[in-house]
Amino acid sequence: MSGAACNFLLLCRPGMTLQTRDRHLLIVTRIDRGVGLIHGSVEGIGDCRWGADGRLAGAPCGAAGPLDLRAPEEAAPRAPQHRVTLAEALDPANRAACCD
Repeated sequence: MSGAACNFLLLCRPGMTLQTRDRHLLIVTRIDRGVGLIHGSVEGIGDCRWGADGRLAGAPCGAAGPLDLRAPEEAAPRAPQHRVTLAEALDPANRAACCD
């Protein structure tokens, strides 16, 4: 789910934890659906407000910025990454290609 396609007014609930684009944690404190604002507290920043699209209310020219909300990632299981030890990576028998 991308942030542009996300309606945060429908998604958010008071007490819910989200992240900003710069990965600060925030707690949603209040939803004002009539005005279309989400109120919350960002760690290290303080109280902030966002619109339904997740953009920080009162941002200069409405431009995107680091305090915009990030849509929560869908809970899809991820395949574990294939990890290789340094010894395996340097073993000539394990190389898929050769550079001469």
